[in-house]
Amino acid sequence: MPDLQIYSLEWCPYCIKAKALLKAKEIPYRETDVTYDREQALEMIERSGRNSVPQIFLDDEHIGGYAELAHLTSTGELDQAFGRRPAKLKPIYDVAVIGGGAAGLSAAMYASRKGLTTVLISEDVGGQVGVTRDIFNYPGYEYVTGPELSERMIEQAAQNPIERLLGEYVTGLSLDGRCKVVELESGRRVRADSVIIASGVTKRRLEIPGEDEFEGFGVVYCSTCDGPLYKDKTVAVVGAGNSAFEAALEMNGIARKVYLVTRGDISADRVLRDKVATAKHVKHLKDKVAVEIHGAEEVEALTIADRDSGELRRLAVDAVFVEAGLLPNTSFALDLVETNETGEIIVDERGRTGVRGVFAAGDCTTVPDKQIVVAAGDGAKAALAAFEYLVSQR
Repeated sequence: MPDLQIYSLEWCPYCIKAKALLKAKEIPYRETDVTYDREQALEMIERSGRNSVPQIFLDDEHIGGYAELAHLTSTGELDQAFGRRPAKLKPIYDVAVIGGGAAGLSAAMYASRKGLTTVLISEDVGGQVGVTRDIFNYPGYEYVTGPELSERMIEQAAQNPIERLLGEYVTGLSLDGRCKVVELESGRRVRADSVIIASGVTKRRLEIPGEDEFEGFGVVYCSTCDGPLYKDKTVAVVGAGNSAFEAALEMNGIARKVYLVTRGDISADRVLRDKVATAKHVKHLKDKVAVEIHGAEEVEALTIADRDSGELRRLAVDAVFVEAGLLPNTSFALDLVETNETGEIIVDERGRTGVRGVFAAGDCTTVPDKQIVVAAGDGAKAALAAFEYLVSQR
């Protein structure tokens, strides 16, 4: 049996997502928790060369982090390593749900409970819920962490006869007559009479020199995951929304100094802005643009430019935390459905896209409020609309 080892932090959402994915696929692994073990953390850094979590090894060979694990599952390579054969697909399903977050899980549950043959296709499980630290506004919970809520949603969905294709990455969506064809990175195709796109969003990158080179070496996309590894260091947080301000406040209690770099209009809630204004270790640099990340083996500096004058300034930092917003995961559907300028799928109040039998729900749509409860509700509405569509076709 292959040996799969995960170095993790207790509160790291991407560590939790990696373990949830492996658990859902019934792939065994052993965990090395470095939360309170400095010696094990140093071992992880030495073995992987990276100062971020999770770090994953297969038979002592370094796979990488969560993104690399997701890629191996989507291509089928991880299943092959464990001698597993791909699940056998039905000739055609009533509903194919693309996405395993709040919208996708809700849609799959509602579709299944309507007696529809349902397949859930997702690269991971949990979506944005799984990487949200604290949730105070989900009905029924005074307080719950994102991973906890995500796990309960996944467990509830598992109680229904939903076929799950997890670790699969969707590369295309097309029509074959009335049939919808979902193309997967693994080379397989899923055929369904209707499709609900609930593919969610992914973090926006800065797209500046040095970002790709130093990813995992000081360029950070999850402060909750990797923030504790930069204790008493100097870091920069780039972004102007809630996630950026929350990251700055989180690092205020960890780092020696935090630069919060915002380029224009600030969209963060007033309560977060007020907290940042009084945070002891946070210096807010307004109307500044991140230009380039510098370093030798790891991040050493960030160059920023003034939006008005163009004047450059070089900040000596040990890490750059990227919190520049989110982009919809809709590239596979752009040739089929209508989207807005940012790639969000245009839907009506029932989740209908304008293409018969194709529905969309959650953060990947034009629905303005990107909230967990809204996504879950939209997933349910899309499933009910899909049911009505299928009934009308029979």
